[in-house]
Amino acid sequence: MKIYISASWKNRVLVRKLAKDLRAYGYPVFDFTDPACRRNHETPPEMFPEQFDPAIHNYSEYLNCEEWKAAVYENREAIADSDLIILILPCGIDATADWALGVGMGKRSIIVGQPPKGERSEVHLWADKILNSVDEIIPWLEFEKL
Repeated sequence: MKIYISASWKNRVLVRKLAKDLRAYGYPVFDFTDPACRRNHETPPEMFPEQFDPAIHNYSEYLNCEEWKAAVYENREAIADSDLIILILPCGIDATADWALGVGMGKRSIIVGQPPKGERSEVHLWADKILNSVDEIIPWLEFEKL
């Protein structure tokens, strides 16, 4: 069973640890933060420090960046090739969109963690399981025989 981890770049240390732990149990993992998993280089937000501002940017032109295109299309391929999508909260719209794409493709999914205070998304009910901690993932996978 192939696993795709979707999360915020701010959680990259946790993502790398989780990927390592899952691999130790024999699960192939696509870790979007790990250059070894990618054909293209990773694109952390620090590479593009200028935040979108509709007062000075045209959104289509702002997004027209070859590095971003390569990353998102590679992520889409990895999601399509995965059997399970893990979404780690809190996260932003990109991670949630990757998770939702996987759900829309019929992939099983787990959500781990909590959103920030005052936020919620009812579509998280699409997940096969919502867990409180990454420490619960492997026991759940083992129990489900995935």
